[in-house]
Amino acid sequence: MSSQSEDSQPPTNAASSLAERQEDSAGRGFVHLGRKLLVPAVLGLLVLVGLALVADARELWQHLKAFDLALLGPILALSLTNYVLRFGRWQTYLRSLDVRLPLGSSLGIFLVGFVLSITPGKAGELGKAWLARELGGGAARRTVAVVVAERITDLLGMVLLMGLGALTLPNGLWVAVACLVLSTTAIVVLSWSRGFRWLLGQLHRIPRLGSHVDLMLEIYEHLLTLLRPTLLVLALVISCLAWGAEAIGFVIVARSYGADFPWLTGVFDYAFSSLLGAITMLPGGLVASEGALTALLDFQGLDTAAAASATVIIRAATLWFAVLLGLLALPYVFRQLRLRDRKV
Repeated sequence: MSSQSEDSQPPTNAASSLAERQEDSAGRGFVHLGRKLLVPAVLGLLVLVGLALVADARELWQHLKAFDLALLGPILALSLTNYVLRFGRWQTYLRSLDVRLPLGSSLGIFLVGFVLSITPGKAGELGKAWLARELGGGAARRTVAVVVAERITDLLGMVLLMGLGALTLPNGLWVAVACLVLSTTAIVVLSWSRGFRWLLGQLHRIPRLGSHVDLMLEIYEHLLTLLRPTLLVLALVISCLAWGAEAIGFVIVARSYGADFPWLTGVFDYAFSSLLGAITMLPGGLVASEGALTALLDFQGLDTAAAASATVIIRAATLWFAVLLGLLALPYVFRQLRLRDRKV
């Protein structure tokens, strides 16, 4: 009996040791994430300082204090509408690729994605694929395709919103047509499977990329499933409604400071500044988005301090509100990871 007991002990210790190593690895990952957040946090502070210098710190503070706090409720509700709609799209994508996650884990991963998104080019969001795999969602490459599809439809949705908003501007019809053509072209190119497979195949010749081509091809095959016409139209409608909700929140803020432009002009401003932030690849679009919003509002008649104040408020109610929700979800996701490790 004693011998049997001793023989059974090592596997138990090995399993325990493995679970501890995995938990330590997850812990180090979250610590590393915390360090990465210092960059966007510092950038955010620099943006605030920059706006204060441009608008005069005292005037900016006076405008911020004058903002009607009762408006925060509907503005934050519009931001939440954005997140709810996009979570619905996330769930639809996961189901389409047969990625099975408990609802709580799926929501937790989705919210943590807001924290991961404030990285250059939102590359950190690919961490959602790792989290999905660790929490039982299967191969990470399927969720990578989901993250890529989210970013594609978000960008296309912003382009379409910018085109719609441009209709209120001088010569805006040409901008609207250009946005429609750009979106259509992007969809055609991404859906041209033969051409895309050929292009990826050429990467075999590049030393460091060649070994990853098969993986990229598999991810692309999953992406094609998410870009099929019916699902693509649904995703684009969700994207337009979601980001349109935040754009309405922006107009509410701008109008509270006396802006009298049409609602669609505000939609153009918000979509254009968001796209500019995405193109710069800066964490969360910081600096570029704030600069564009302030400049547009200033050009459209608001004084600089009011424009800067409106920018600070809407970015707090959209970008930083999302990051806060992601940070609140982190302990839950971390707990789920530890519970899963203990079952290994």
